[in-house]
Amino acid sequence: MQVVIFSVILALLFISLLLVYLNWRSKQPIEVTGGPDEVIFLANQLLHSGREAQALDYLERAAAMGMAHAAQFLGELYSLDDHHLYDLDKANHWFQQAGELDEQFAQIQRQMLKLKLHPSQKGGSHELEAMLKPGADQGNSQHQGELGRLYQESPLLDPDGSKALHYLELAAEAGDAEAQYHLAKVLLEPRHGEPDPIRARALLTAIADSDPLAKSQLAQMLLRGEGGPADPREAERLMREEAEDNEFALIELAHLYQEGKHLPKDIDKAEECLRQAMAMENNSATYLLGELLLKHKRANDSHLEAITLLTPLAQQWMTDALFLLGQAHEEGLGTRRHLPTALAYYRLAAIDPAPYHLERVETLSAKMGSYEKEQAESLYQAFLTEHPIEKSQQACIDLTHGLRLLHEDDKGKRHPREAISFLERAALAGENLAFKPLHKACAELSQRVDAAVWAQIALEDQFYFLPTGEMESSLASLKQGFSESEQALFEQRLQERREALTGH
Repeated sequence: MQVVIFSVILALLFISLLLVYLNWRSKQPIEVTGGPDEVIFLANQLLHSGREAQALDYLERAAAMGMAHAAQFLGELYSLDDHHLYDLDKANHWFQQAGELDEQFAQIQRQMLKLKLHPSQKGGSHELEAMLKPGADQGNSQHQGELGRLYQESPLLDPDGSKALHYLELAAEAGDAEAQYHLAKVLLEPRHGEPDPIRARALLTAIADSDPLAKSQLAQMLLRGEGGPADPREAERLMREEAEDNEFALIELAHLYQEGKHLPKDIDKAEECLRQAMAMENNSATYLLGELLLKHKRANDSHLEAITLLTPLAQQWMTDALFLLGQAHEEGLGTRRHLPTALAYYRLAAIDPAPYHLERVETLSAKMGSYEKEQAESLYQAFLTEHPIEKSQQACIDLTHGLRLLHEDDKGKRHPREAISFLERAALAGENLAFKPLHKACAELSQRVDAAVWAQIALEDQFYFLPTGEMESSLASLKQGFSESEQALFEQRLQERREALTGH
């Protein structure tokens, strides 16, 4: 019996010593071996098994040995706002270390800052400037190019444009093709001083074969004779090359062939371009091809194809497609002539109250008797029942009309006050393309607080990918002149708009 008890005691002692050893062993530093994939894999295993302290120690030692991936992983861990590790100071420290160890991580972080997607920093021109300037001043051509673009897009940092010109020129001299393109853009549209289209054209010519944006810009200059003699043949060649896999370039080329102003008019070439763009599932190309077939082709087969192309677009509430179907039924193109159907389509198109839509409804209605108008009403209501307008479609229609009101009408007049109601309705329904024109319309009417509100909302929008600095500059100017009461009203209305947009 004593032997059994003694054996049990020994067994328990062994187990206790084993547990102590395993606990001690689990806290010992793990040797950092292997590449980034192996290190990150092991760190994940440690985290998922509850050995968080050991995982953090392991990653910190890997980062201290020069492994950028470990530093980046630490930054991401500390920037998880729904995790108990959340610590922005530590996150920024490790993100900075990752960028110092590996330029690719630095590029990613700069891009995320620019797009306001960085997990630990809000993003902003001052932070980007601080990241780029030391390297740019030490001769890093990539940093020079990025800094030049930042200044190009940030008039608050570079009011006269001299910094953008300086850093872009340095990067361009080092052979940076992207910097050469943006330097050409600065020379064409300088913030101060006279444009230099001759030098810009020379820069674009040097990089056109390797840079699609430069090729497109150069083609436009050659068409207009800007910076040198016009050369439509070379412009057409460049645009043809650009259009090989670019649906928007194909549409632009088709427009030039149809217009016949800068290139010889050629409807067949225009049709060829639009068919290529349509094959890339571009709805605008489909609409434009339908329009071309109705207006420039005489064969009934072409008109039948046009109706086939336009009908699905009309059902998606493309109002110009609805209008063309109205014309087809009024003139008997590809279908029997039927005025009630034509009027129904015109009325549907006039949900976008463009003057030519409204005029056509009025003109055709005047030619028709009461029975035909009843038929048109029945067809109109049937279409609405079968294809109700979705909120996003109505927002697009409101945006289109709002933008139309901001431009001169056939009498040379603009209607910014009327535009605001349509644009605001579009914005609150989720159409973010309305933000910038809303800002402009409000500013034009001296509605300073609302202009500032829409500028702020545009800058906060995650899809605002093409900053020019104009919005930042305008917002800063507006807010600088605010009284105390205007500032309070701005904050109130901004919060109201944010809440309305969140609930759209």
